[in-house]
Amino acid sequence: MPDEGARRVRWILCLWPGLPQLWLAGAWSGLALAVGFASLLDLLLLTTLLWTEWVEPAFRFAGWTAVTVLWSVSIVTGWRWSSERLHQRRTSREQDLFPRALGEYLRGNWYEAEAACKNMLRRVPGDVQARLLLAGLLRRTRRWPEAHEQLAALKKLEASAAWEFEIADEEQRLSDAREQTTVEVGEGAEMVEPAAMLPAA
Repeated sequence: MPDEGARRVRWILCLWPGLPQLWLAGAWSGLALAVGFASLLDLLLLTTLLWTEWVEPAFRFAGWTAVTVLWSVSIVTGWRWSSERLHQRRTSREQDLFPRALGEYLRGNWYEAEAACKNMLRRVPGDVQARLLLAGLLRRTRRWPEAHEQLAALKKLEASAAWEFEIADEEQRLSDAREQTTVEVGEGAEMVEPAAMLPAA
């Protein structure tokens, strides 16, 4: 599984101080920490295994205690830092999807716009902009029951309070579109089948 593999890589990176910052962000601070930790560990190994007469046992004990504490703290902080970094990347990718969805919508590429909207909603079900855009798209393609469902779901979100005007406007547009089509059908105009407008998702 890709997620399990990614978690395993993150754990491996976090086992060495500074490596997550160096590997994931190319940070000089990560390089400095990794090199500093390696130098301290090498020095302690040399004075513990080879040149035991150089350092008093008490100093060696203090050095190993410092290394253990630094290593333990770096695992926790490295994991938290990498989690925040990956969250920021996911958020950035999600934000990039909306301009793409809007661009496809404005060009009349309904299928691509719908796919982008649904992708955003899979990641963030409470995305008001994506759901509102999807409702407008469904209205434009005459899939009115689905558009109504999206608007109903939209009004249940807490964040929708700031979008009351836009939601009300979309509801009015949906109502007008349905009424207009009813008049056209009543006058003998040919109604376009919704299924012909957009491939099924």
